[in-house]
Amino acid sequence: MANILVASYYSRWDMNEHKGRIAFYDSSNQLIENRIFKDPSEFQVVISMLRNEKPLWFDTEVHHLRTGSEPVGEGED
Repeated sequence: MANILVASYYSRWDMNEHKGRIAFYDSSNQLIENRIFKDPSEFQVVISMLRNEKPLWFDTEVHHLRTGSEPVGEGED
């Protein structure tokens, strides 16, 4: 399993086709994953994680996006 730190991302929502695309990049600006989302709510959840959580890791084997370890109840500043 390879867990890669997500350093940046690109996103877009195609208003004609009603689907989104999100690409994750590592710290060397190398593409980690490029994913199409047909479900708007799933697209929104992933965008929310990218905007609000840090650090984020992508597991290339099982295709999970996950946060780093955080204490329970820790709020955002």
